[in-house]
Amino acid sequence: MPLPINTEQYENGVEIMLKALSPKSQLWTCLGLLFVVAACGDPEEEAWQSAKMKRSAEGYEQFLEEYPEGVFAGQAREAMEEVRFKQVQKDNTLAAVEEFLAQHPDGLHAEEVRKTQELLHWVKAQRAKSLAAFEAFLKLYPETRFADEAQVKMAPYALAELMGSTDIKAYEDFLQRFPEGPAADSARKVLAELKSSSKAAQ
Repeated sequence: MPLPINTEQYENGVEIMLKALSPKSQLWTCLGLLFVVAACGDPEEEAWQSAKMKRSAEGYEQFLEEYPEGVFAGQAREAMEEVRFKQVQKDNTLAAVEEFLAQHPDGLHAEEVRKTQELLHWVKAQRAKSLAAFEAFLKLYPETRFADEAQVKMAPYALAELMGSTDIKAYEDFLQRFPEGPAADSARKVLAELKSSSKAAQ
């Protein structure tokens, strides 16, 4: 383990040595000292170069653990987010998206990843093929770009839950919520029959 250097003593020693030399010798001595300093290297820069060579989130994370406020800390954070963003694009799963947003909620790619998250939830709702799944999606994204499409797709499932019912009010509520489309046409026919039967029974 190298002994600690007294900076003041070191600088004084260098100054005394330089004064004892001729101007030409001083020049060569200074150049030699600069070479020695450069050869020693900067530990932070060496760690940064090592992290860049690894090109992994773990490598950048390790660098930031050692130098959280270092000269290259900002670049390391951006590079780490970029690596994780590319992984999200590759995986294209809700788990990957949610992990990224937990790590970089205000990152450079956060908004784009949130759009991917919305799309993946939309795909999940369609695959579930149930009224509850579409309702859960709309509750999660009330201002979604898929709102109109969701209304169209969920109408048949909502009507299926009504079929067999003789509750006139339930069909009226359905038509108020889903006024257009094939499901609405079917609901109107059933409602008309129920009202006709109700009048006949009076």
